Amino acid sequence: MGLNYQSTGREFESEANYMYATCLYVIEKVYFDLSALSTCSPVETDTLKRLVITRRLTIRSWILVAAFILGLPILFETSAHLRNQCPLSPEARDRMRGEWQKEVLVQENLRHEWQREEEERRHKREEWQREVEEREHLERERRDQEKRERQKMDMFWDQVKVHHCTTYGTREYTAYLANLPIDYPQRVEACKETQLEIHGKSYFPKHCEDQGPGAVMGRWEINHNEPDCVPFWSWFKNKGCTSEGSGKRRFEHYLEHLPNGGDWREFCATTPVSFHGMHFPGAETCFQYNHGIYGQWEVEDSSC
Repeated sequence: MGLNYQSTGREFESEANYMYATCLYVIEKVYFDLSALSTCSPVETDTLKRLVITRRLTIRSWILVAAFILGLPILFETSAHLRNQCPLSPEARDRMRGEWQKEVLVQENLRHEWQREEEERRHKREEWQREVEEREHLERERRDQEKRERQKMDMFWDQVKVHHCTTYGTREYTAYLANLPIDYPQRVEACKETQLEIHGKSYFPKHCEDQGPGAVMGRWEINHNEPDCVPFWSWFKNKGCTSEGSGKRRFEHYLEHLPNGGDWREFCATTPVSFHGMHFPGAETCFQYNHGIYGQWEVEDSSC
């Protein structure tokens, strides 16, 4: 009986049962043949030829039995595979089609939901952007209005004072904002937006201090054209290797022209120097000795 790929599941089960019954039949037949051979009465005319034929028949029967036994799993696996590949019944196809349609509908609803949420996020981003632009526009208008008011009041910096040097090439300045009404609410903003001319250049204050009604002080740190705030290094000395096998050599300089009232540590660390083809923004180590200020550097040297 051949395998029919258009059969239903029941037909495949019948085929499997048929193959199983066939195997049993072959085994039983071989068994009875062997039994018959074993019970035959010996006759005087038995020859060596009959014994050989009997032995061949026995071996052939056992080979046939072994082939059927080993082939059973393959037959059942093939039957199960064909059963799984058989066409579905109309009811099963309709049921699966309905499930697919439900899944498609669910996915379509999810896609619409995602699109709706993305549209809402886009609207929110646009609203935030409009709010930011509106705030920036209002801030610009406010500043322009304050600037016009300051121009009408003719605010300017008065009581300008020159202070000590704070770091290399830099000096501090302070001043008070004049023509500032006592009840003016944007005092600090007015300070930040008013420039002071120093050494031919105009600068906005770095800091503004509100000291009460009608009193605002500005602070500047000017690093332009301040020669009195520029010390320099002299007395270059080679102090030798830091230690045997260190690979480093120590150099020392003396700091000249320290500004009056300046912090010696600050100026030692910020005064630049160049030697042996190398440039440094300041000393690596600073110390005082006999009322003098010294800076030290350790550089790579293979001879050490």
